[in-house]
Amino acid sequence: MILDAQSIAKKFFSNQNASSYDRIVKYTTFGRDSLWKQNIANHITPAHKYILDIACGTGIFSSFISNISYKDLIGVDLTYSYIYNAKAKRRYSFLANSIAEFLPFKSESFDCIVSCYLAKYAKISLMVDEIWRILKKGGLVVFSDFVYPLNKIMRFLWNSYFHILKVTGQIIKSWKYVFYNLDVVIKHSTWTQDLKMALENKGFQSIDIKYYTGGTAAIISAFKI
Repeated sequence: MILDAQSIAKKFFSNQNASSYDRIVKYTTFGRDSLWKQNIANHITPAHKYILDIACGTGIFSSFISNISYKDLIGVDLTYSYIYNAKAKRRYSFLANSIAEFLPFKSESFDCIVSCYLAKYAKISLMVDEIWRILKKGGLVVFSDFVYPLNKIMRFLWNSYFHILKVTGQIIKSWKYVFYNLDVVIKHSTWTQDLKMALENKGFQSIDIKYYTGGTAAIISAFKI
């Protein structure tokens, strides 16, 4: 990818827009964010007692596993204000300010690792190395993120929608930088191919890729066997 995605992520998810993140995600995805997160949650079973939510943001995902009998849900995120908002939801046993490439946990600590909207910003190979290290044998990993659709009609609609978002950014100033640049990040990202290859090279098994909402989002799951 030609962009310094990690630096962009720091600008996207700032202390200025943390308080409005939940509403922005809900409305700008037309509620599809809930569908994608529910599909991630559907992978998790009561056998997954120790769960790590990487790039947990404000903790939206935690509400989708509230009916699962897990022991500990841990969250990590890049931005302190997002962690503060996640803490207010009172569903995480522990929250840490960290990046995906260097996680402050012991080896083989988790039964399940999930992440939403991270992969396009991450250094995939380093992240997969860390996930392998801290995931228990038999553990599950699930990633979800945006993708640029392949269908021509969907691409037209997708590009048109981002034009609308850029106009909206003139009104919602705290999200202006995101609305002006997110489309470029998504278009240049090859996270689905890169993540699949990195998982395969590391030894993950049963790698599965599913696309949602007209090919505008993808979920990748795999097991450490």
